[in-house]
Amino acid sequence: MGTISGRPALPIAEAAQAPPEEARETGAFDPHQRWSRLVGGGDGIVYAVQSDGALYWYRHRGWPAAAFDWANQGGGLLIGSGWQDFDTVLGDLNGVLYGVRGDGTVLCYQRLVADLDTGAGTWANNGTGVVVGTGFNAFPRIFGGPGGVIWCVDADGVLYRSRRVNGTFETPQPLGDGFNAARYLFSDTANVLYAVSGTGALTWFRYRDGIGWANGGQPVAIGDNDWFELFRRDLFAGGGNGAVYLIRIDHSTVPGDDGDLVELRLANHETVDTDGGPRWIDNGTGVVVGKGFTVERGAGLQGYPRQQSVPAGGRVSIALSTAFSSVTAQLVRVAPGGDTPEAVTGTTTVAGGLQTVAANYRSAGCGWAERYAAGIPATWPSGVYAARLTGRFGRVQHIPFVVRPAAPARKIAVVLPTNTYHAYNGWSGHDQYSEGQEGVRRPISFLRPSYTWLIAPKGQYDLELYSDLELLRWLSAEQIGFDCYIDHDLHVGGWLPAYSAVVLGSHPEYFSMAMRTNLANYLASGGSVIATGGNQIYERAEFDADGTTLTFRAADGSRDLFLDHYNLPESQLLGVNFEYEGWMTFAPYRVLRDHPFLAGTGLTPGSEFGAHGRNGAASAWEFDTLQGLDGEAPPSGVIAQGTNPTDRAGAAMVCKELPGGGFVFSASSMTFNGAIRVDPVVRRLLRNVFDRALSRPAPALS
Repeated sequence: MGTISGRPALPIAEAAQAPPEEARETGAFDPHQRWSRLVGGGDGIVYAVQSDGALYWYRHRGWPAAAFDWANQGGGLLIGSGWQDFDTVLGDLNGVLYGVRGDGTVLCYQRLVADLDTGAGTWANNGTGVVVGTGFNAFPRIFGGPGGVIWCVDADGVLYRSRRVNGTFETPQPLGDGFNAARYLFSDTANVLYAVSGTGALTWFRYRDGIGWANGGQPVAIGDNDWFELFRRDLFAGGGNGAVYLIRIDHSTVPGDDGDLVELRLANHETVDTDGGPRWIDNGTGVVVGKGFTVERGAGLQGYPRQQSVPAGGRVSIALSTAFSSVTAQLVRVAPGGDTPEAVTGTTTVAGGLQTVAANYRSAGCGWAERYAAGIPATWPSGVYAARLTGRFGRVQHIPFVVRPAAPARKIAVVLPTNTYHAYNGWSGHDQYSEGQEGVRRPISFLRPSYTWLIAPKGQYDLELYSDLELLRWLSAEQIGFDCYIDHDLHVGGWLPAYSAVVLGSHPEYFSMAMRTNLANYLASGGSVIATGGNQIYERAEFDADGTTLTFRAADGSRDLFLDHYNLPESQLLGVNFEYEGWMTFAPYRVLRDHPFLAGTGLTPGSEFGAHGRNGAASAWEFDTLQGLDGEAPPSGVIAQGTNPTDRAGAAMVCKELPGGGFVFSASSMTFNGAIRVDPVVRRLLRNVFDRALSRPAPALS
């Protein structure tokens, strides 16, 4: 599973003639990101929502054998417009489509096809959607459609099901939890779910009414760990037939468009558990059955800040591409603050319209023009802000940015690990970890939309901005003032000596050499660091001259690790080093010895804490330990250790005392911040850490 056959991929061809009442492929779109959604409709029907909102009908006649054979010689039939109004589009059988608006309303449409070889037909109800559900905006993750079922995952990972009964969708009912660990979720008929796990494997679930979950609710592995890396652009079920469609990423040294449509067919999609495993047609070898299916799910409304860090008193500039002719825009403050962003400007109407990306958009940026800009008053507190862009029917996109102080104003500085956000930003399908591009460096532009700069929960484990917002919101609740910066601000430096402590976020993996040097000098001068994450200061990545592109990897294409290439282990600064063995394990910490940071927690040696969090347990995913390398904290400085099943156990929570009177605290786990607002013990412990930092003067004042 996961391999792609070498058979030739035939192009989808335009049909020679179109029925007079319909139109062939046309409209405004960017070929690099033509489609915003592909959904299956059963019997080989594929509905495609173009980035401008146009809806097309295709039929893959070769679906039973995963063969190249398309109706209309592969040409798409234009059957609708205005589909950019929906956050999500779901496909059912018998020509039924569901559109889910941003306000949570679900509309039902039905295409009555008279000829399956051409797609000719009409819309029921004259093409007017019928409201069949409301309230679905309560769920950040929605998928489904086949069999008249909508599946939802809430912010805590609980899975809900809503069935269409007597024409309308019932109130969603909880059926399971832990589904926020899946990277992708999609479904077929008979309550069959497919999930791409955190490790990248494809797994199968089925819920049987009156019986419960097949296999005791445990996933059945039906595909290997290549699934996330190979097919990260899009995945969907054909609808009722076990067909699974994927968009494969391009593996060229300089990747081209990711437009290959691949099909695999699971012959026993309803009975995997009782058959002893999956029965894939053609041994599960994916077959390229179409070209030109470049998918970007946010293409209807997306954008990016042209500067990620703006000084108070400066100006933010937002590049925007949208299928809407206009949208409303305003700025909101995300942090400091609570869970609900606070509007800090009025709304204004800005021009919309799609913008095409430059040919080298992954490395040089999209090149989109400014559509919205606003001045930042000098009185605004430093923190995370966002441009809120709103289209019709409540479709919203937030584009975050950081307001840094014009001059240091607080005792605590928080550096958001924005280099890591970009390293994992799969917009356009490719990032630091995508397969291919062997033997070369990887320049990745910041001037493109992002899937990792998110200010709202997504019903999925999040180790990027949303995880760090958990920390910032806790700081706000504790009334601990902070100034906010991004990685490039640390690269430029000059401001660190003004702070009593510098805080690092959940996953500060990528540092430039200047970032590392600036932090080392700060610690040597008497500063303190509170490192709330794991896998930290691990790999070198360098900025271009204007700070809008980050280049990853060494000249030969290998990972440019500080330890391997420069003999600079992360422990020289933070007292701990990345541990490979514990990847994707989740466990609580166990206290090893008493320490002042445990005051008021009720913990004693042997006590455990951090068993639960928004991203799993507090010692999880990736973490750092003691390994005998230079600069590590002494064993007496290890406060607690994760109970993960590895040779060196889990995350080593340490306090490293420094000669200048400062200290380094490291939680040493990427999921620690996700536990702060869930576990009261974690909150008290962290408060003790910050109280010590706040009691000390900044190096510039000492």
